[in-house]
Amino acid sequence: MKNRLFLLLAVASLAFVGCEKEITPAPGCFTISKTKQVKFAPGNLQVMYSINPTTKVKEYTFAFANNQWDCASNAKMEPNSIFDLFGWGTGDEPDRSSDSAALYAHFVDWGQNTILESWANPTPTSGGWRTLTFEEWNYILNERPNASKLRCLAQIDGNPGMLLLPDTWSLGEVRHTCSPNYSDTVFITTDPNNTDWKKFEEAGAVFLPAAGVRDKDRIKGYDLGRYWTSTENLFNGAFFIGFVDRTQYNDGLRQYGFSVRLAKEQ
Repeated sequence: MKNRLFLLLAVASLAFVGCEKEITPAPGCFTISKTKQVKFAPGNLQVMYSINPTTKVKEYTFAFANNQWDCASNAKMEPNSIFDLFGWGTGDEPDRSSDSAALYAHFVDWGQNTILESWANPTPTSGGWRTLTFEEWNYILNERPNASKLRCLAQIDGNPGMLLLPDTWSLGEVRHTCSPNYSDTVFITTDPNNTDWKKFEEAGAVFLPAAGVRDKDRIKGYDLGRYWTSTENLFNGAFFIGFVDRTQYNDGLRQYGFSVRLAKEQ
């Protein structure tokens, strides 16, 4: 069966720096509307917590993953362990896993927190990160010029996910390009003897790893990619983008744990 990429509507019943704001494409940028462009964070959002010995209160530390393909996919958040499958809008309490719809009534963006460059480079970023809306994600995937040629399913060293190429993509030395019909998966290696991914990343390519879906304290479908948007929907649902290699899903309650990739505009 052909690989498929699609946008999914989740309902209750069921990064880098610098970017021009004009329509004129800037290197490594992604158009999200007729007047705005963004650059994505250099990895998925992740978090750890520790217990303050004096107050006994959890203290959260946010960071971007060390590599674009990294994902922890942990079902539960434990002290000093990496966690990256978040309930919708849980920027104020990233390990929230309650089934109570009332606790997900208002979206709190994860980008409001201080976020480190990575765990390997624990330097605070300059801020300004946010979660894209459903409309903005849809523009990147389907409405920007040549959108169908700038996204495809991919694997990096065997890690499945989706490859997003920036608005201006002219990397002639890289042999891989995306297929408009997703009939093939792009295979990329980080082997030092094959510099494909290094060239991809330096040219602004973004890789969204498939980290699975957290349902309370268990993980479903490690080959599924689900990424939250900031856009809510009726019946305690919210919009997300999804990609999977063969089966379409429509489960998307706000309390489900999905991945988060933040972006920044300037």
